[in-house]
Amino acid sequence: MKTLELDAHNNLVVTQGNLSVLEGLKACAQNTKTRIGLYLGENPLNQEEGIDYDNTVLGKAGGETYVKNMIQNRILDGEDIVSVSSLKLTHTGETLVCEANINSIYGAFDL
Repeated sequence: MKTLELDAHNNLVVTQGNLSVLEGLKACAQNTKTRIGLYLGENPLNQEEGIDYDNTVLGKAGGETYVKNMIQNRILDGEDIVSVSSLKLTHTGETLVCEANINSIYGAFDL
């Protein structure tokens, strides 16, 4: 797997005038983080993709188990993902923080 590298603000990374490319485990980890952060309707090429954080997740329906299942399913949507070993959600103010240990075909990584 290869993907363009993003910085902490989701901007493309340019190194010596070229777009930086990630491969293998780093690419898989970045794509997983991007996938769980994608809001429903945010992808102009597929309006049905993503999580409805504003209306479904943040304090409105289903409880913590429902939210964990929704996020775990988004993680498992990755073609290179094998399993999720652990998934922990915490709230920091109005921010939902997701910590996960994920197994991929490239090895394990933490988000």
